[in-house]
Parts: sequence; C-alpha cells; structure tokens
Amino acid sequence: MSRGSLVALLIVCLLGFGSTPAFAKELLPSYEPIHRIDTNKKVVALTFDDGPDATYTPKILEVLHKNGVQATFFVLGSQVDKHPKVLQWIYKAGHEIGNHGYHHFDLNKLTEHEVYEDLKHAERSILKTTGILAQYYRPAGGVMTHDVMNAVQASGYDIIHWSVDPRDWSLARTASVIAKSVKSNVSSGDIILFHDGGLNQKQTVAALQELISDLRAQGYRFVTVSQLLDASK
Repeated sequence: MSRGSLVALLIVCLLGFGSTPAFAKELLPSYEPIHRIDTNKKVVALTFDDGPDATYTPKILEVLHKNGVQATFFVLGSQVDKHPKVLQWIYKAGHEIGNHGYHHFDLNKLTEHEVYEDLKHAERSILKTTGILAQYYRPAGGVMTHDVMNAVQASGYDIIHWSVDPRDWSLARTASVIAKSVKSNVSSGDIILFHDGGLNQKQTVAALQELISDLRAQGYRFVTVSQLLDASK
C-alpha cells in the first residue's frame, strides 16, 4: 500500500468513516463575539438589526445618505425575501450587510443544527438578492449558547455583538432618550445597536440625526464594522 493510501486510510479512520465523532463538539475552541475594539481613534460603528423594513429602513437610509455615514445592517432573511429592493438599496448605497438569521428565533431553544440551518437560510436570501456572502453574524438577542457558537463557527462567520444599546425598540423610549443614552455611554471603538425593523423605529429615525450631529461635533467618525475592525490593526 502506498504512503498516500495509508494517510488516506488513517484520515478516514480518525473521522469515523466520514461521520463527525460525537466528541468533536467539545474540541471546538471558545468562539467569542466582538463587542467593541480598543483604539485611540475616535471611530464608532452604527449597526441596525431586524430589517430590511419597507417603512423605516428607507428613512434611515435617507438620514445616513444626507450625512455621508456608512453603517452595517444585520438583516433577517425573512425580511429580505419580503423586501428585496430595500436590501438592494442598502447594498447599492455602500452600506455593509450582516447576517441576523432568517426567522429571529429564540436561539436558546434551538439545536446546533437548527441554528446552522437558520443562518444558512438567511445567507441564501442575502446572496440571491445582492450577490454577496455576508462576513458577520449577529445572533438574535445576542444569545451565545454552545450550540450557537458551534453552528456559527462551522459556517465561517465572525460574531458581532455591541457595546452600546439605547434600547430603541422600547415603545417607552423617545428620540431624545435614545440619543442621550448613546451620547452618555459612547467611547472610541464602540459598536452601537439600533433597529430598522420593529415597533419604535420612528423614534430611532428622529434620534439618528441628532446623534450623528452631536458625535461629529465631538470628533467622532462613523464606520462600518469591517472598517472598525481595521482600525484596531
């Protein structure tokens, strides 16, 4: 038997003749999400979850365009399939697109396989609509179970969380409260969480202009997640 055949046979034996060993999950290293970066540069990343939405995403895009700001949108595959033209607008406007899953399930209740399938379902919707493969994944609710970590790692995504959350989804929070919540907590290298889909995005739209103007006056620049990560190098 040749050396190549011996090596091939050994690999097959180690892999259990093509199946994944039951203990393989335990061998995966810790897969930590990125919340922010450490940098002296006054840069922050605006991110938007749960869209694209036919009503509020276009309004947010208009504010961003007016101010020359690029952001990152973590989109739901189910919303992409409902509003493909809105996602195309996001993409053509030069914003970054991230994967937020397909259904916005409670990930605490899903198996590794179910998380993987939900993520890949969204991936297919994004790819079909824009022709791109998203690089970053944000789990719904920021849930990080062992199964979520394994599924995302198997999919090849980086996990992006956030460091500033103004809770703009809450109906009790006005635009002023949302903007003040960000301004009182933000620092260089932060990832700010907003939503362009949901129940309270009228207030998000109103808060956005005030926030951009005030942070710019403090010397901040707005970047995508990719650009933010590059700032740490």
